[in-house]
Amino acid sequence: MQFSIAQPVNNPFQSLFTGSTAIFNEPASAYTQPTVPLQTLLRPYPQFNGTFQGLPNFGADSWYNAMQVRFQKRANHYVSFEGNYTFSKSTDDSSIGFNAFVGGLNTISNYTVGNPQQLDRLKNEWAVSANDATNRFVLAVIIDVPVGRGRWIGRDMNRFLDGVVGGWEISGIITLQSGQPLAIPMAVPRLADGNQRPNVVCGALSSGISYHHAAATGESMFNANCFADPGDQMPGDAPRYFSQLRGDGIHNVDMSFTKEFSIRENMKLQFRGEFFNFTNTARFGFPDLGYGSGTFGQVTSTAAGSTPRITQFGLRFQF
Repeated sequence: MQFSIAQPVNNPFQSLFTGSTAIFNEPASAYTQPTVPLQTLLRPYPQFNGTFQGLPNFGADSWYNAMQVRFQKRANHYVSFEGNYTFSKSTDDSSIGFNAFVGGLNTISNYTVGNPQQLDRLKNEWAVSANDATNRFVLAVIIDVPVGRGRWIGRDMNRFLDGVVGGWEISGIITLQSGQPLAIPMAVPRLADGNQRPNVVCGALSSGISYHHAAATGESMFNANCFADPGDQMPGDAPRYFSQLRGDGIHNVDMSFTKEFSIRENMKLQFRGEFFNFTNTARFGFPDLGYGSGTFGQVTSTAAGSTPRITQFGLRFQF
């Protein structure tokens, strides 16, 4: 037998609001009626008519561990570089600064993600943080190209050729970072108070394709067979965020090419070309995260702030 928690049932509090035994003078209360929706009586505090919001919690717990490596090579033999690598893990029970235990502060593509599933069971919200980035690598390199007059290659190069190919300096910044963990909510949640998540029924959550492949073909990033609807008014067992399901990471290279021309002893002309996102690599936005959606797992946009290659040139005259 199926029933809805919105169906009316006998109101056990009516005698407290109407008639000779009334102790509350609240004529606008729903408890003056002979019936009330079943879900009202199933809430943690049924004597307070209305949705269960929980209490604002202005604190949160987090745990961060990391290994950080820094490396550097000072200018010598035409090459210098400096960089760092971080391997880390961050876990918490709230990931957005102001605690999301109340309200819809974690909304992506009209889905509420990252907020508690059951507002009266906050201890179940401990998971990998939305801010977790397992790997981050940044390298800044400056290369004084060893080609030209007086250099390793072309030491006796004529002045005209040296003006074209000699004396160039190349610098770049390489940034590689893991993508953000993803949250999987129900596309059509059926949990009256909270943010329902699906059940996880197998371990192969990813379909194994890349973001570029998914964006080009419309295939899903997820294995939908590994998720299941927990049922009406039933919480799912999916975590708040999945460490093994992540957004598209950062793969960015910025480059600049510089050459100086000595016109006279105190006069120099510098030419500079700069290329942001030098490889013109697209960074894609999150896929459709709502389990049960017809487009579940499909990638349809680039990430906010992601731009194609930007090129600019400049001249600087120094005297």
